[in-house]
Amino acid sequence: MRTLIILSILILIIVIPAESKEKLYYIGSRKCRLCHLEYFQGWEKDLHATAFETLKRMKDNPYCLKCHTTGYGEPGGFISEKITPQLRGVQCEACHGPGSKHKENPTDPTSLPVGTHVDYRTVCIRCHDQNWTPQFDYQKYKKRIEHKVKRKIKQ
Repeated sequence: MRTLIILSILILIIVIPAESKEKLYYIGSRKCRLCHLEYFQGWEKDLHATAFETLKRMKDNPYCLKCHTTGYGEPGGFISEKITPQLRGVQCEACHGPGSKHKENPTDPTSLPVGTHVDYRTVCIRCHDQNWTPQFDYQKYKKRIEHKVKRKIKQ
């Protein structure tokens, strides 16, 4: 009987927190556009927006997909052009992280996408490494993609 009680308590300790944790997922730039139109319009003109199209015959290569799509290999991320076409290209969430929580409650400062608190240089060099972009200079390239965030909520 005592063992059963201990096992029940352990299950509650392990299972309940796991179930109550929010699962973040990718929503795609079209959803971000609804509130962040000026950033979306800038992104549309950037090469990151068409990164998937540059793959041509390599569109099924997992090695290429991790840098030419949003969230490939992550829960809720790009799977294939047929299943998740809304996540083609290097979109907002490729740098800022999954936006599901922010979309559901945009005025809550704790709902900001994960990527708002990271070192973006680290994010960039995951793909812009010496093998694929040997001339990559973060300080120089940052100016091409940088967008100043106009806070709509107080933190």
